Amino acid sequence: MFVATAQDGNEQVYPFAFGYGDSENNLSWECFLDCLKGALSHIDDLVFISDRHASIEVGISKVFPYATHTICCWHFAENVNKRFHRKDIAATMDKAARAYTELKYNWYMGELRNLHKNAFDYVEAASPYKWSRVHCPQRRYMVMTTNVTECINSCLKFARQLPMLTLVEFIRNMLQRSSSNCIVHASSVDRRITSCDLERVTKYSYMTVNPVDWNIFSVKRSRIQWIIDLARKTCTCNNF
Repeated sequence: MFVATAQDGNEQVYPFAFGYGDSENNLSWECFLDCLKGALSHIDDLVFISDRHASIEVGISKVFPYATHTICCWHFAENVNKRFHRKDIAATMDKAARAYTELKYNWYMGELRNLHKNAFDYVEAASPYKWSRVHCPQRRYMVMTTNVTECINSCLKFARQLPMLTLVEFIRNMLQRSSSNCIVHASSVDRRITSCDLERVTKYSYMTVNPVDWNIFSVKRSRIQWIIDLARKTCTCNNF
């Protein structure tokens, strides 16, 4: 079974494509991705995150040549741990992968070099743009793992054994229930700003915000300053 899942702006799981095939091979993945392309059309800054199955990479390069194919940094860290049998090495590599700035990335990679030179060389040879947030040519935002897909897989763990048409009906019911629950939850919100957003505002209230113009703002924390452009939806901190 093939599943394509995204994450919306509120960090919620958004499954949007399912496929059924006899096995995972180049032809089946290319067929699934070709159908996916018909539904998505062209998207700028398109990023795929998957495991390291060779057929996925081949299919993406053929069907979505303009997209960037990356790997799950959690699985990559697990591979590093299995190879070198040291959790501190895997943890340092994971911190480097999740770094938002080149400065932070270089600092953690320096730590990794000091811990184990061979591990550093192995990680460097694994194409940093595939597992490092700061080196990804497109925007990975906060999505660094395949957790959203694993979530869907867990929901379909037993349903996968069902006949195809029954499985399709199971998926339809699952998505319908999820959509209905979201509508019910949204209808209970009695303010323009949700409790989650209010917590975020409170959390970052110690920062100083100064407007540059209608769309650009400078945000300062201690001696560090970032520039946010609301029109372009960019921030020099690279967190957003």
